[in-house]
Amino acid sequence: MRVETLPNGLTVLLREVRVAPVAEVQIWARVGSADERDAERGLAHFHEHMLFKGTERHGVGEIAGAVEGAGGRINAFTSFDVTCYHATLPSDVASLGLDVLSDAVRCSRFDPEEVKREVGVVLEEINRSEDDPHSVLSDALFAEAFKIHPYGRPILGTAESVASFTREKVRAFYERWYRPENLVVVVAGDIDAAAMFDQVGTIFGDDVRGSAQRARPVEPLQAELRTALEARPFERACVDASWPVVPFQHPDAAPLDLLAFILGEGDSSRLVRRVKEELGFVDRIDASCYTPLDAGLFGATFDCETDQMLPALEQVVRETERVRREPVSEEELEKARRNFLASRAWERESVSGMARKLGSSQLLTGSPDHEERYLEEIRTATREDLVRVAVEWLAPERLTVAAVLPENEATAIGHEGVAAAIERGVAGTAGRFRAPQAFRSEKNPAPRIHDYQLDNGVRLHVLPRRDIPVVAARAALLGGQLVENEQTAGMTSFLASMWLRGTQAQSAAEFAGRIESLASDVDAFAGRNSCGVTLDCTSDQFAPVLDLFAEALLAPAFSLEEIERERRETLASLSRREDRLSARVFDLFSRTHYLEHPYRFPVVGTPENVARFERDDLIAHQRRLVTADNIAIAVVGDVDPDVAAAEVSRRFGEVAGPGNVESLLAPEEAAPSETRDRFESKDRSQAHLVLGFRGLTIRDPDREVLEVLSQLLAGQGGRLFLELRDRKSLAYTVSAMNVEGLAPGFFAVYIGTSPEKYDEALAGIRDELHRVLDGEPDAAELDRARRYLIGNHAIDQQRSAGRALQIALDSRYGLGPDADAAYPERVAAITGADVLRVARRLLDPGRATLAAIRP
Repeated sequence: MRVETLPNGLTVLLREVRVAPVAEVQIWARVGSADERDAERGLAHFHEHMLFKGTERHGVGEIAGAVEGAGGRINAFTSFDVTCYHATLPSDVASLGLDVLSDAVRCSRFDPEEVKREVGVVLEEINRSEDDPHSVLSDALFAEAFKIHPYGRPILGTAESVASFTREKVRAFYERWYRPENLVVVVAGDIDAAAMFDQVGTIFGDDVRGSAQRARPVEPLQAELRTALEARPFERACVDASWPVVPFQHPDAAPLDLLAFILGEGDSSRLVRRVKEELGFVDRIDASCYTPLDAGLFGATFDCETDQMLPALEQVVRETERVRREPVSEEELEKARRNFLASRAWERESVSGMARKLGSSQLLTGSPDHEERYLEEIRTATREDLVRVAVEWLAPERLTVAAVLPENEATAIGHEGVAAAIERGVAGTAGRFRAPQAFRSEKNPAPRIHDYQLDNGVRLHVLPRRDIPVVAARAALLGGQLVENEQTAGMTSFLASMWLRGTQAQSAAEFAGRIESLASDVDAFAGRNSCGVTLDCTSDQFAPVLDLFAEALLAPAFSLEEIERERRETLASLSRREDRLSARVFDLFSRTHYLEHPYRFPVVGTPENVARFERDDLIAHQRRLVTADNIAIAVVGDVDPDVAAAEVSRRFGEVAGPGNVESLLAPEEAAPSETRDRFESKDRSQAHLVLGFRGLTIRDPDREVLEVLSQLLAGQGGRLFLELRDRKSLAYTVSAMNVEGLAPGFFAVYIGTSPEKYDEALAGIRDELHRVLDGEPDAAELDRARRYLIGNHAIDQQRSAGRALQIALDSRYGLGPDADAAYPERVAAITGADVLRVARRLLDPGRATLAAIRP
């Protein structure tokens, strides 16, 4: 890695990595929301928005358009401590990414009219956060935990502060903070470091402004319980119990991270096993240690019914007190340690993650090598260290408990009730597969993919990637919604969850513990057209993790106790969905657009169905789906293809088959021949609407053309974003999407907007769709959309996990394991006439479906 400092103080971090033909460009500013003055609340985040609103060289929308048009992605984020602008691009246009990003950071115009428009956009973002229970919870927690320190202020600011922003305020903030000594440029990936350094020097070398100094108040040590209980019109309770802890550089950060993993990260963690699985008090719980620049928080967050909040909190305290009074087991510590160290290998798959690690380390510690010191502390931490930090930092009297509760149930909880639950928690602490068979192998004509077929019909595809010691495997089966009906909707999703809830050889707890002890991950999925099992591990653990992968799919236990736990969790998830209006509006759209087809139901099903699934139903569904001819497996990573094939054959060679899953697929439903509308009322800060049309199947030759059409409308350089967000300030989120399937999916536009802007937003969407129907896109616009899709295809090839899933699904869908190899060529050949033809084929205003949820 090359680390340089320009004469004006700007830091440059360059790392050459030849993993994929991809580069990451990031520009970091040493300023976040905690550096704002009282009259500037939200200005760091607002300033981040304004850097995409035009320079002397790039007009509104052209910054994002230039990067997306080159095949890249561009975005930014603001935290309490830093602001980061980042672009991921094909490596042959890395210099363009640096040029465009630096132009935005150095030369933004801060046009007064654009400031006014962006005020409207950020106000919509604030409204959206007010409709999110966990966002409300986070704001309440930090406001209570940080009474003096500015971490107690929301990063977005308040509606009042944002409404006061002017060009003068934004410009003054820029001049104070965006100086060379306050900036770090990071470029990583398939680059020429010397050439990139020269370009950075040319761009930034003439800026000689001095540095800015931080001045933050110190939060006094908390000595007593604090509570923040918010009543809101949500359906369920969400709760956070947190302790003030250490900053990023503190030597106790590493043992606290290990402790958080043991308590609440992973299915075998103490809180998950005790509070969720054994007692059933919560349907989701996790623990984390947040260590920013200044002192942070260690906490547990959970979702539950209101009447279970205090019993759950009592158990959280009880489990925390246990780690303060007795050492964790050596097995628990080693499992946590292995998982932290293994995560390093996965980070190396992505140049984005690699660059982000370098940038954040530099900004928070002054050194890009801090991670190596941190990992050494992870390697050497002892059980005694974990007891020491738990005693030092996790005293019950220093807790802050925040909760967001349904309005009609909030009166049952108060400060005294929380205190009593904590006291009870403190007081209560005092006490299988057969031998391998022959398999047939043939080399796939596509470069590097090796195809195998076991004698029983299981298909296997292996793509060796030997540069990073990780392996991903995916088993894909036809299933999902396509094999369900009104009575069985959600059964495949339920079945997939049961694959992880114990096997015929191991209980759910033993299975989860074994996975985490190998610093690996085995998971399951179910969707509209398929289901399956996933594996991610380091290459030295491939064989034992493959055992668990196969065991999950082929030998689930279907324990009655675990079925009831999964039922409870799924019903709670469906209940929480009532508060996620951006998801609920798509449920409403699907029920309106499809009248008979199973695509009309949520993938997880309905409460009525989930409540009646029985063990025999699940076993029968397992037998229908898990047959040899319905399994396609892809293995991608640091493996020898023939060795991997032998390992897979040993575990999957005796799977029974053939089956008849194709006969179960639901018949296609004709597209609507008329307009359809459906509305629901919810008392929230935003209105949500979806306007959509019948789409295509994955086998349709116009599939990529529809993707181009979607990109013309979506993205930061797309028509919807530029017109409805940038020019009219109607929304923070507006998007277009095409959802395909083995049966025809849908093409839709979504927007979340203020209720008073609903009619204007809907009219604006319809206007943009009419524009699409009126004529071909211009050449530059079309070229940007094509380049974006082709470039993002290359970016998505970085991770073995994504590659394995694509190969397995394409194989099982009958497209061929290398179906996406020619994707760039197919997209590049799309013309404006193609886009207009497909738009007129699908986007008939007289056949549109509209769904909306609003006050």
